[in-house]
Amino acid sequence: MVQTLLIAALVLTSGQKESGLAPGERPGPYSFVVSQGEKRGQLHCFVCEAEDRVMAIVFARDTTLATGKLAARLDEILLAHPQGKPTGWVTLLASEGTGVDAKAVKWAREHKLRAMAVGYFEDTVGPPSYRLGSDAAVTVLLAKDKKVAHRHVFGPNGPDDAAISTISNQLTALVGPAKTPANGAK
Repeated sequence: MVQTLLIAALVLTSGQKESGLAPGERPGPYSFVVSQGEKRGQLHCFVCEAEDRVMAIVFARDTTLATGKLAARLDEILLAHPQGKPTGWVTLLASEGTGVDAKAVKWAREHKLRAMAVGYFEDTVGPPSYRLGSDAAVTVLLAKDKKVAHRHVFGPNGPDDAAISTISNQLTALVGPAKTPANGAK
């Protein structure tokens, strides 16, 4: 009983909500309009392209500073680990009528995103098969071998530095050792 109450208190204080696929579930295909990246202006399915490679999928309801810090950190990790061709993207949940494309481009540039594509899904609910919570401002899914390995959900304040560190460590573990100039591997 005490253990159950402690777990419930931790969940409430962390701001975590139920949103997105659970670990072990398979990310389904979905297309969104790419705002930043080599596929700019196109509807694209990054899940389809990724196959069994490592994926960092971020769903966000707004372009906040906290989400930008997270995306920038994930971007650094993806760039440092080219050997397995890991991929990542941020899907904003908003219609184009809200000016989300221009906002996404500006946000991606502010955070110097190069490996992480940014775009928008033209519905605030998100892809139905992902079951994104309406009260979740940010949902992060890290996947490998076509299965979600880690899920993180945040309220309006987004991820703090500790959460960004945890997610970064998890992604780093999934992609393996980084290449170094001297020996090719860490």
